[in-house]
Amino acid sequence: MTPSPREATGHSLLTATASVICLLLAATLRLAHTDLAVWTTFLVMAQYTYTSFQKGFERVAGRGVGILAGLVLTTWFNDVPLVAFLLIGVLLTACFYIYFSGRLAYTALQAGLYLVAVFQIGRFSPETVEWESRELFAAILVGVFVANIVNWLAGFEGDVSINLGDAPLFPVRTDWLNQSLMLAVTVLITLVVAHLVDLPPTTAAISVLVLTISPHLQALIQKGELRIAGLVLATLWSAASFVLVGLLPHFPLLATFVFLGQFVATYLTLRGGTYSYAGLQMGLVLPMIAVAAPDDFGSLLPALQRLEGILLGLGASVIVAGLWPRFPLAAAPPVPPPVPVSAPVAMPGEMDV
Repeated sequence: MTPSPREATGHSLLTATASVICLLLAATLRLAHTDLAVWTTFLVMAQYTYTSFQKGFERVAGRGVGILAGLVLTTWFNDVPLVAFLLIGVLLTACFYIYFSGRLAYTALQAGLYLVAVFQIGRFSPETVEWESRELFAAILVGVFVANIVNWLAGFEGDVSINLGDAPLFPVRTDWLNQSLMLAVTVLITLVVAHLVDLPPTTAAISVLVLTISPHLQALIQKGELRIAGLVLATLWSAASFVLVGLLPHFPLLATFVFLGQFVATYLTLRGGTYSYAGLQMGLVLPMIAVAAPDDFGSLLPALQRLEGILLGLGASVIVAGLWPRFPLAAAPPVPPPVPVSAPVAMPGEMDV
């Protein structure tokens, strides 16, 4: 249900405040991935299925599992990429079958995302993969910690229960398994193509994972368009902050821009209707660009790489989904309710009266 403007404003102020608090804490702790901590706080608070606490819990659990699985694959199978790719395909299929079942779905989604991300880090930089994994997990913990503390202190949320879902995993649902296999194949194809054309493979793979969980091809394309719209909004906002912070290089000014940007992104997420996903993407991408290390501050390269990843992921998803057996091209038309036998049957045109 769409919140009222007043509710959305209050929620947006709280989320933006938490994002800035996370920025200050992550900078104080000198985290290597301060941006990840900030947009983790945003994502946990801005939109969730059950509670913000559950989304944070599932984010930590899922990414922890994914990081561990990626480290295991990197350690044992880095020299045999074909075996590693086969295992990734099997693990992704399992992750997304669980996702489609609705049982801790967000946990399974996060595990799949970070399984791929950590494996790619280990494949191209094996000497730093353990350090990167620790830093990634630390940033996630800080982001979730700040979101929970701010929610509790503000009295916004106090529920710490976890909804596990109740859909049975067995017997195997062929429709879930079919889309899970499609998703795994699309990810593997994307990783290979990204490597061949020298694009960041992790960014493209993540776009594939997010896009192909759509229920049909039409929704997949719309989701890709909204990801690009959110990226454009975040890039424009970040470019403005680069100009002003470049003229007045003060941390409070950067924090103000982050606050205002996350407020707008949250409000659009809550009140944007069919465009709400663009707001969610804006709040995710803005810290990626604006909350950068001093040497990278002012660079729009992360935005360009993300755009390339989205386009590659969207292209791969559309092609594979379009060719994949039994993947619907559009939503099924709604089934009209049965007409009672005693009710008069309307002739064409009568329902317009």
